[in-house]
Amino acid sequence: MALRARLTATAGLCLALALSPAAVASDTDAGMESALARTEPEPAADGAIVQYPAGFFTQFSPVTARDMIARVPGFALSAGNTQRRGLADSFGNLLVDGRRPSNKSLGLERVLERIPASDVERIEIIREALPDYDMRGHAQLANVILREGAGRAVNWNGQISHYSSGRVLPDAGISYSDRVGETEFTLAVEGELRGPRIERDEQILSPQRDLLFRLGDEEQRRFWRVNPSLSVASPVGEDGRVRLDLEAEHWNWRRLIFTDIERPAGGGFVPAGAERSETVNFGNVASANLAYVHALTETVELETTLYAQHHDFEDGPERFEEFDASGALSDATIVLFEGEVGERALRQSLSWTPNQTHALDFSIEGAFNYRDTLLELFSDNGVVVAPIPLPVSDARVEERRGELSANHVWSVRPEISLESGLRYEVSEITQTGDVNQQRSFTYLKPSVVLVWTPAPNTRWRIAGLRDVDQLQFQKFASAVNLTDNVSVIGNPDYRPQNTWTIEAEWERRFGEEASVSLTVGRDWIKDLDDFIAVVTPNGVFDAPGNIGDGDRRRVTLEWSSPLDALGLDNAVLDGFVEWYGTEVTDPLTGEERAFSGIREWEMRFDFRQTFPEAGWAWGWDYFWLSDGEVFRARELRHEAFPDGDLDVYVETTRFAGLTTRLGADFVFDTPSHRERIFFDGSRASGVVRMIETRDEYQGTTIYLQVRGTL
Repeated sequence: MALRARLTATAGLCLALALSPAAVASDTDAGMESALARTEPEPAADGAIVQYPAGFFTQFSPVTARDMIARVPGFALSAGNTQRRGLADSFGNLLVDGRRPSNKSLGLERVLERIPASDVERIEIIREALPDYDMRGHAQLANVILREGAGRAVNWNGQISHYSSGRVLPDAGISYSDRVGETEFTLAVEGELRGPRIERDEQILSPQRDLLFRLGDEEQRRFWRVNPSLSVASPVGEDGRVRLDLEAEHWNWRRLIFTDIERPAGGGFVPAGAERSETVNFGNVASANLAYVHALTETVELETTLYAQHHDFEDGPERFEEFDASGALSDATIVLFEGEVGERALRQSLSWTPNQTHALDFSIEGAFNYRDTLLELFSDNGVVVAPIPLPVSDARVEERRGELSANHVWSVRPEISLESGLRYEVSEITQTGDVNQQRSFTYLKPSVVLVWTPAPNTRWRIAGLRDVDQLQFQKFASAVNLTDNVSVIGNPDYRPQNTWTIEAEWERRFGEEASVSLTVGRDWIKDLDDFIAVVTPNGVFDAPGNIGDGDRRRVTLEWSSPLDALGLDNAVLDGFVEWYGTEVTDPLTGEERAFSGIREWEMRFDFRQTFPEAGWAWGWDYFWLSDGEVFRARELRHEAFPDGDLDVYVETTRFAGLTTRLGADFVFDTPSHRERIFFDGSRASGVVRMIETRDEYQGTTIYLQVRGTL
């Protein structure tokens, strides 16, 4: 707790220094002389675009474009919402030579990792909607401009990790990019093998908090995956260009848990039983994205995008065994879960830029998606294996969705831009299996964003929109968690929550490296997605459902500050602090409460100091969440992460031009804490039946990483 206080105080001091005249003084400030010796970013006359030449990043010893993007003050990479079906929400805030390389087949971080830092001429930060750039709702865009002649490159990385279990396991990746004539291609393969161990200390308490049992868990995991990919881009004729991205993945996950159970007796503890579970999960994912762009005229461009993905998985059979104090098997539960998930999407868009102040974009998109799952549950008492009935355990969900959209960017004046849009969505959901049902939804989703840049270093942004959440197919079918003894019933009647949002952002840049932004927002949510109670002949279960209307308020503070004024040359501290205030009427108690699972406070800090002449750097990052609560039909959970997560590293480029990093994750090795309060009947009764507490330790992971380019 003391360290957290010191970190917060340091962050506040650094922010104050960034805003002080000393931190933004000209070359008369001796503390800034070393920073001014570097290549400075160049703002456009109206502040709409800030350019960071490659020389600006030399102090950070970057290997790839991803390292450079990570050091741009006041910018955070966003891949868009790739978890949603279709393509409309999957556009990120990254451009490469003015075009979006991102799609749902290939993540933005991977795109950047395959561009050597030596191939980057500069990075532009686009701070407002301009006719030449489609913001797609993002506050800022990063445009990576490659140097002329960039082409052949080999990027590789390897890492060895030592886990608290004593296991030493590798992961590695390599990509090869080249050009054949005018065709560019990248071939890559990645793989990893991980084996963390998790330990838990649990207690079962009476309603009066007297100790009934204590449990000690040891969980050993092993995970491996292999992930090949191929990207090809080529001109088609004089005015067209095509890009194909292919990606596949196979993964395998194993878990073994053993639990000792003891009860207090005679001032000590005696064995009361044991539990054991083991499972093997595996799956395959394959995806393809094909995009064709054709310029009809100098002002009109067509783009056609096709996307397809298939994912199959098999979890289990997982056998959860219970033993009595003598070690004899008393009962066992077996679960098998398997399924297939697929997505197909086609998008056609037309972009028209009639002049330097206006740009319009029209698009139409169609998609077909499905999820087919089967959950089987059995009881084994050592004599008979009998099925356990569970509602909605066999389910196939299909969605046919279409969307029309129009977007307009208007550069009202050099310092004012206005982006407005309107989307109309229609979808049909069909469910078969244990439940047969069909429903249709239609939504109109307007949006407007106004950006005012009164000075090159100051930006104001006001946005308003309506958003409709994606229906999550897994919530239509039942699921179980044997470790936590939780069953969730699928709900074929749940609806997507929709939100009206308004937010305002102020951003200020100080000098070449310092920036600060403050965002205030409010969300009015209808049909809040949470859990509802379902009563069946087999008991009371939780189910995904809509619990009414809710209100969410948020304030976000972000900054990037050089620390030269503190005497730390070539040092930068990035910070993120966010507050949430939420309110909804609890459907069980009728009282106002916070949203389930929402944390009121979140903080992240990232420090790095580089010694360019010596070829060394070091740094740390810290993450912390405040306590939160999860509300269920017969249970209330309190979750805490009291000391947060601290990661540290030291890095050098002194050996063969490679970037070598030695680091440690989860340095504190302090537990996350959870308390579950079980009620007799509904949570609304207030009658406590039992209390369970748990402290979970992940252990410190030490790793050695080497990265390089050829």
